[in-house]
Amino acid sequence: MGLNELIRRRVEKLLGDYCENRIPIHVRTKLKLGYGIRGNSVTLFEERKSYQGDEWIKNKIAQFRYNQDDNKWALYWWRHTGRWYRYEDVKPNSNFEVLLEEVEKDPLCIFWG
Repeated sequence: MGLNELIRRRVEKLLGDYCENRIPIHVRTKLKLGYGIRGNSVTLFEERKSYQGDEWIKNKIAQFRYNQDDNKWALYWWRHTGRWYRYEDVKPNSNFEVLLEEVEKDPLCIFWG
C-alpha cells in the first residue's frame, strides 16, 4: 500500500523544494536532484550529465521508508553492493524533515561523499 494523499503531498512539497534549492542555477545543466515515490518508499537521487553525450546518469542518494503502523519514517543509504542499508545514527521519526536534514548535514559522509 502506498502513502496516503496528505503524506504524499507533504513529502512532494518538501523534496521538491529541497531538490530545487540545493543545486545552484549555474550547474543545473550538468547536475540535478530528483526523487521517486514507490509504495511507502521515497528515493532521493542525483543525476549527472554524461561526458559522452546527452544521457543523464542517475545515482541513488537516500531512501526514506514510511511505516504506517507507527507513523514513522526510517532513513536508508545506498551502498556500492547494490543494497540499501538502514542509517543507524538517527532513529525513525514521524517528522520527515528531521531525516531530510540528516541527509543534508551528512555527518558520516555516506550520502554526498
